[in-house]
Amino acid sequence: MRWLSIALLAALPAVAAGAEVLTLCYHYGCDRNRRIELDDTAQIWFRQRLDDAADAAGERAALQDIVLSYYQHAAREAPIASDRGGNHEDAANVGRMDCLDHSHNVLVLLQLLTNHGWLRHHQLLGQVHRAPLLFDHHAAVAVRDVTSGQDWVIDSWFRDFGAPPVVVPLAIWKEGFSP
Repeated sequence: MRWLSIALLAALPAVAAGAEVLTLCYHYGCDRNRRIELDDTAQIWFRQRLDDAADAAGERAALQDIVLSYYQHAAREAPIASDRGGNHEDAANVGRMDCLDHSHNVLVLLQLLTNHGWLRHHQLLGQVHRAPLLFDHHAAVAVRDVTSGQDWVIDSWFRDFGAPPVVVPLAIWKEGFSP
């Protein structure tokens, strides 16, 4: 009977091994931060969503869903639900986020996924920066499609809270892309 239990455990999909704590930045320039605990349920959903991705395009779509889910989860503990796309509509809001906050938050989330080995179709490159007009500095997070070698940007700054992040080729984003 003992061997049957061990065999059944081995047959179960791998699950998260306890809560993970990520640091969420907000209030422009990571001026404020909050520790966000991701329980097993959230992590299992992240893993399953990534496991369902058959290819790199599917994995990028999964990453959009995961970033959106993470922000919705974090909004239970931090005042970020008032964040608006860009920097102009939410300047007075306590939970406002600029591109530095967003890129930090997406980066630590993708580092978690990477550290668990859950990304199969992309390699995390880290934060990327652009300044198409010299004074218009912008930051986001880049990943590389391991099959094609194409670099992509995941940018959650452009849209209001509750919308998925923009995913666009890095070369286009570097030229000043804005949806």
